[in-house]
Amino acid sequence: MSLFVRTGRLSLARQQILRAAAPASAPSGGGDQRLEIIRRVLFEQPAKEMPKLEGEALQQHETIERAWKLHQNQERESRNRSLERKFRKMEAAMNELEKTNDRLFKAAIVKSRHITFPRELKMPTETPSPQGWNHEYKPPVDATAPKSS
Repeated sequence: MSLFVRTGRLSLARQQILRAAAPASAPSGGGDQRLEIIRRVLFEQPAKEMPKLEGEALQQHETIERAWKLHQNQERESRNRSLERKFRKMEAAMNELEKTNDRLFKAAIVKSRHITFPRELKMPTETPSPQGWNHEYKPPVDATAPKSS
C-alpha cells in the first residue's frame, strides 16, 4: 500500500494533478471529451463500500480475520525463531574463530569502507561475446552420416 493511501493524501495529490492537467480556457461542459475520459480512467477511485455484515456473516468474517491474524503471528514468530537460531550459530562460529585464530577473527570483524560483499561480485550480463560472430565456422563433417546426393 502506498504512502499516499496510508496517509490519506491520495485524493489531495489527485486533485492537484487534475488541476494541473485541466485546460485553462476550456469550459467544463464542452470541448474535447478525451481529456475528461483520460482523467476519469486514471484518477477516479472506484467506490469500495463494505456491505454491512450482520448475524452469521459477521461472525464468519470475524472468524476469518482472527484466523488470518493468528496465521500472520505464527509466521512472524517462526521467522523470528529462525533468525535467532542463525544469530546464535553465527555468534558461536565467531567465538570459535576467536579461540582458534586471532588474525582471522580480526579480519572477519573489520568493516572496510571501500569494499562491500555485493559490489565485489561480477554481475551477470547478457552482452555479446567480445570475439563476436565467427563467420568462417563450418560444422564438423560426420563420417557416419549418410551422404545425400
